[in-house]
Amino acid sequence: MSEFYYAGGRKVELDRATDYVAVVEQTAREAGLDARVQKSSEEGSRRGGGVVLVERSALDEKTLATLRDVGALQPVYRKDRAVMVPLPEVRVEFDTPAQHQAVLDTLTHRDTPPHKIVQETDYAMVVQPTSGSGDDAVTLANEIYERAHPAAASARFVQFVPKRETGS
Repeated sequence: MSEFYYAGGRKVELDRATDYVAVVEQTAREAGLDARVQKSSEEGSRRGGGVVLVERSALDEKTLATLRDVGALQPVYRKDRAVMVPLPEVRVEFDTPAQHQAVLDTLTHRDTPPHKIVQETDYAMVVQPTSGSGDDAVTLANEIYERAHPAAASARFVQFVPKRETGS
């Protein structure tokens, strides 16, 4: 099955970027791994949205395994020139009370990934997968969009776009 998300009502295909890892800075810090990540990411890394994007080859297998075990890694995808990291958060917007109810009904479906609603108003909600996984957020957003048809349902992404070379 291909990996994708919805944007503007259209399915957008994603390619897994296996040459990078995204490290959640706070989780790495809480696990005492921030110094290892900092040292490995001194050159060529990018930061944003609480994650640091690091070339996978800059981290040894033991550090990667430890980061994975403590839940400090998020998936990394490519879309065109951008490198994208889905965070474990889904924003849902509704135009009508019926859409709101359809989303609530979808969230109670037995096949929906475990989650919690962390914010809710008459026109929007924020849902987080309890796994803390960005992949689960993408799956959850897609299921909400496909089953409930709200105005919008999307995982929160941090996007890194390559810097353009400038001539001197």
